[in-house]
Amino acid sequence: PDPVWFYVAVIDWAAFVMWAAVFAWHEKHGQREVFPRRVSPRLWLITGAMGLVGATLSFHFGDATLRQLAPTDFPRNPGQFAEHILFNLALEQLFLCFAPFAFCVRLLPNAKAAGVGVVLFGLLVFALKLQSVAAAITWDLALGLVFFRALHSAVTVWLYWQGGVWLVWLFAFLLQCRHLFELGG
Repeated sequence: PDPVWFYVAVIDWAAFVMWAAVFAWHEKHGQREVFPRRVSPRLWLITGAMGLVGATLSFHFGDATLRQLAPTDFPRNPGQFAEHILFNLALEQLFLCFAPFAFCVRLLPNAKAAGVGVVLFGLLVFALKLQSVAAAITWDLALGLVFFRALHSAVTVWLYWQGGVWLVWLFAFLLQCRHLFELGG
């Protein structure tokens, strides 16, 4: 009678299975903690700087175009902003970084190969998303978007490898905070 609860149950089950894979394989095959007890202050500063630079570049150079291509990816009010942040931190990073890395590090010979696998997976998901866009995309725009998606995935995997989930969540949070400027103005 209420299909929303069915969707919630399916998403919860999928998240549980993906986190189970992360905890089962990342530490064993990646030789790193998922939630490290200590991350160096230098890595926190680097992550903060990369997040702020990425947010600034996205805000000034990418968001105007992307807003026309996929307007639902951009929050229109503070409630949607909170939803976007929670979704990004709870599910998007799990689906695009943590679980694929655990899967790839289990199957591939080393962490670098697993990182490449995660970037390629992210590009595959991005290509599927680009196919769903109704507007025509020029080749130069598509190549630019693919380049920045690959760079974003590579930075996310590197942060995950260096400092676990904490750094990825900080980076993602700072990138999402760029939307506050649009909501405020």
